[in-house]
Amino acid sequence: MSTLPKPQSCGQHWLDMQPTANGRRCGQCEKEIHDFSAMAWPDIARTQAAHGNALCGMYAPAQLAHWGQVPPPGACARLATATSIALALAAIPATAQVAAPARLTLSGTVTVLSAKGQPVPLPFATVLLAGTTTGVSTDEQGRYELAVPDAVADPTLVFISIGYEKLEWMVPAASQGQLRHDAWLAINPHSSLSVFSVRKPTLFERATWPLRRWLGRQSQ
Repeated sequence: MSTLPKPQSCGQHWLDMQPTANGRRCGQCEKEIHDFSAMAWPDIARTQAAHGNALCGMYAPAQLAHWGQVPPPGACARLATATSIALALAAIPATAQVAAPARLTLSGTVTVLSAKGQPVPLPFATVLLAGTTTGVSTDEQGRYELAVPDAVADPTLVFISIGYEKLEWMVPAASQGQLRHDAWLAINPHSSLSVFSVRKPTLFERATWPLRRWLGRQSQ
């Protein structure tokens, strides 16, 4: 299950908002509502973590219904019809993943303590190289693997997840090859965020929205 709290619906309509670079701007609260409707869950979690998990967003119904998980295949096919806006941390640069073997690859498991005091894996936590946009999300077993670009001379790993204290770990100097580091995140007692969601409009709503707005003006 995701550590990112499921957002509450704000009741505003996506099509009634003004377009922005990353989505649309709500006329009620003046916040930018990011378009997450076509993004995979690890990308959503990573993007939210990069912004303090405080982004309001527009989500497809399947994403909200399967919050923190990969929607079923049928739902994924419907998500593919949406237009996705690429954000700074929404995707890992291809050169960091498909280039020649890196001099250093970091891997490990991120864990937290359960209510019974036992270590349990933390899925969808964000693992970043400090000062860069290079990062990954942990899988459902809390595991991560990250290739360090040669241009990063003194890498520091940053572990982030909503509700937990941020953790930094400086990679030992001159490390090469495969290096394992397991991280344990402590609960942040001061974590308290309120974020909201906007439902993705259906194709019918998109097609009929201009007429509905016109009829609404005529009735005023």
